Amino acid sequence: MKINSERLINSFIKLVQIDSESGGEKEIIEYLKGELNNLNFSCTIDQTGNLIASNGNKPVLALSAHVDTVKPGKNIKPIITDDGLIKTDGSTILGADDKTGVASILEILRTLKENDQPIQLEAIFTVQEETGLIGSKGLDFKEIKSKQALNLDAEPGDIIIGEPANMQLDVEIFGKTAHAMHPEKGVNAIEIAASAIQKIKWGMIDEETTLNVGVINGGLARNIVPEKVTIEAEVRSRSHEKFDLNYQKVIKAFEETAKDMGGKVKIKSHQEAWPFVLKTDVQLVQTLENACKRNGVKPDVKLIGGNTDANVLNAKGIKTITTGSCGIDYHTTRESVTKKALAEGTQIVLDAILSLSK
Repeated sequence: MKINSERLINSFIKLVQIDSESGGEKEIIEYLKGELNNLNFSCTIDQTGNLIASNGNKPVLALSAHVDTVKPGKNIKPIITDDGLIKTDGSTILGADDKTGVASILEILRTLKENDQPIQLEAIFTVQEETGLIGSKGLDFKEIKSKQALNLDAEPGDIIIGEPANMQLDVEIFGKTAHAMHPEKGVNAIEIAASAIQKIKWGMIDEETTLNVGVINGGLARNIVPEKVTIEAEVRSRSHEKFDLNYQKVIKAFEETAKDMGGKVKIKSHQEAWPFVLKTDVQLVQTLENACKRNGVKPDVKLIGGNTDANVLNAKGIKTITTGSCGIDYHTTRESVTKKALAEGTQIVLDAILSLSK
């Protein structure tokens, strides 16, 4: 059974022209609801704004994709070159992340219907994935019956089976203000921050763990001893033990340094994601590998250092692998995808569904 590549491309072109920057997804959700109703799917829009659709009570699996894009994502004007590259004029992102996934799901469901394949499936379209997996975290899981899922948010051949935990840290360091002529009367919050940061190894700690300081703000003027500094940092790891160990190391370094240098510190932490690694002998993994090979695409079973909606779905007990048909240079105005990649990724997922339903 083959997808209709021309219809797939036309659907993708239409989808990227519907503005849906994070927080502004209502129009595309309503459009998708109408399309799914035409495919005889029952639809629910939950309180977060996600769309959950199904065509039966015993789905083989769920297909998931996020509908939001990063900025600049308004008034996108897609261009298709003679060699099959889809891009923009460079003034906006394209939205291949993740409207390739959305287009793939629609094409798969359309192909199954026109070929009279009564396979029960669920479709999950989430909002605000790009701003911290907000949509998937707010999903009404009572509406979801699937025990396994494919999250279409990667490149053809990708079979992503593991993601890290992610702890976000907001650090406030308090010193004491003074004139720069009399620094002995003050406590320099920037100096405390610099000393604490120096005590920690940042970057790639090992193949499972990364630490990063991303934002530092502080001070009022060059001739004033700074009283306050704010820092935004994060800790990621696919290992529970390493995650906890490094998270505590960061907190300890800031707390002890502030105390030793006469300042104070306030740390707020928020866990954004949870670690998971699926076994490579899981049926879903093997089915995708076989589907890739049948389509002449080399399967790439791997772990990643970022987070997708699969993180939340796995945390909720839905065994989820990320694959898909995305392009390259996501989150930039150079973003693009080839017609070939979009078709390949979609066909691979369709073939996997057909195998699972036998």
